[in-house]
Amino acid sequence: MKWWAHVLCSALLAAALAPGEGAAAPVLVAVGAVLPDVLERILGLRHRSLHELAVYLLLTGPLALSGTVTVAVGAVDHILTDALTVHGVTVFGFRVRGPLKTESYAHNALAVAIHLLPLALIP
Repeated sequence: MKWWAHVLCSALLAAALAPGEGAAAPVLVAVGAVLPDVLERILGLRHRSLHELAVYLLLTGPLALSGTVTVAVGAVDHILTDALTVHGVTVFGFRVRGPLKTESYAHNALAVAIHLLPLALIP
């Protein structure tokens, strides 16, 4: 997915799961949404495998416990959204992948639209 799709997807999910995070929430969710790509470039962590998803959970867990749920939601949603792409993610040695192409703007928009569902379900 493109960075803007990750940010929008995570923002929609954070709005559904953690409403009322405050004025900093949009910035925090954007940080979380791009965190896996940034850490991959800086530390060499491949964010498309399960053992490295555990690393992201460990990194974002304390943030979630401290009340900064939006960073954790953004980072974990990034990994889960990547599972919708043809590149997929590796889970216990198996590739979990979907039909969406990373470079397609229409597919990126579809991923964002899918993230509207949790928000629509909230009364």
